[in-house]
Amino acid sequence: MVNADAPEGPQKRQVDLSANHLLELHYIEDITKANTVTAITINDTESAIVSDLYGLEPIEITWSDNALVPEGGNTFTQQMVIYDIKDRQIISGKKLKATLYCISKDAINNSSQKISRRFGKGGGESISEMVNSLMKNDIGTLKSVSVDPTLTKLSFVSPYWDPYTIIKWLGWRAIFEDKGTGSAGFLFWENPDGYQFRAMDNVVRRQTTRTVRVNYIADETGEEFDNRFIDIGTFSVSGTSDVFRGLNLGSYASTTFTLDMKDFTYKEVPFNINTYYPAMKKLNPASELPAFYEIFNTDVEARQPTRIMSKVLDTAMYTEGTYTQDLTKQLSQSMIRNQFFFNQSAVFEYEGDQTLRTGEVVEVNTWRGKELEPDTKQSGRYIVGKIYRQYLTERDMMSTRVTLYRDSLG
Repeated sequence: MVNADAPEGPQKRQVDLSANHLLELHYIEDITKANTVTAITINDTESAIVSDLYGLEPIEITWSDNALVPEGGNTFTQQMVIYDIKDRQIISGKKLKATLYCISKDAINNSSQKISRRFGKGGGESISEMVNSLMKNDIGTLKSVSVDPTLTKLSFVSPYWDPYTIIKWLGWRAIFEDKGTGSAGFLFWENPDGYQFRAMDNVVRRQTTRTVRVNYIADETGEEFDNRFIDIGTFSVSGTSDVFRGLNLGSYASTTFTLDMKDFTYKEVPFNINTYYPAMKKLNPASELPAFYEIFNTDVEARQPTRIMSKVLDTAMYTEGTYTQDLTKQLSQSMIRNQFFFNQSAVFEYEGDQTLRTGEVVEVNTWRGKELEPDTKQSGRYIVGKIYRQYLTERDMMSTRVTLYRDSLG
């Protein structure tokens, strides 16, 4: 059902569109994006509401997965605004259909603001407190905002950035408060539970919520429906052994030269994968690096970096407070952590329960060979990174395509 408020002279009118008016529905949720997006294609010959739509109209979209779940499903409702209208078709003088692109009102509020003010006066302010303030006070969201605690305190001036840009900028500098062992690197995204500002170190330690079974064959007695299991036929894993790209990016051994204009301090920040990886918090703690990484071992005499990077900073302009002395190290650490977080991706599709969310951790079980032996290399824990749901009238079914990520093998 779609409820849309459209202008009618000085008044407004509400139009209820049922499933009979719906031609397509596309829903996108991404762990790297600040907002979910929904696009619906409707046939509105009866109400002619498309004639009155120009953008920013509030819209409520509701659907359920009752037909996909044996014993009662779930209902999903989104309060959004229309930000674009495309593909209007006019036939015989009647407007037959159009595609409405919808997003959260928070995204509109975000884009309408360009902030130029100082954050964290005095000795600096906690990044987690800044994020909460930006979402609640500047954007004015009514949705839940979940923020992992941070050790980092900063003081800086925003150069006319919007709130989302500030939050993402802070995410690269935030250190997770984890008994002093947390590393830099946060992600900011939206899912049906609200907004998430989460440390990568914390996300990878989440409990497994679902099990994805590839080519699973149930026993003859049959099994009752259980939404903890997702059974699929195809599981596509992308390649992860682009050695030349790794060499060019300095993913194995690199050095960053930094110059701080505050006091002209010069530092060299080395990185070696064999030193960093064992201590990194991983989805699959027992995983090990491929054998060829040993050629970059720090024990090898006169080992040279495969990439040298340079950065010029002026920490006097925007950083004060706790954990800002090693800003260059934090930025390098955050960059490497981000690369590992998205090191390997996999995609699968299914039709069924739609309560799966971005940020959840799933266990994938795959088998190989004629004997269907467990494939320990492709199996393991993955993070749900993207969810794309699609409803098409001709199929009368909602399908879900899921993109998974993991930072390690097996």
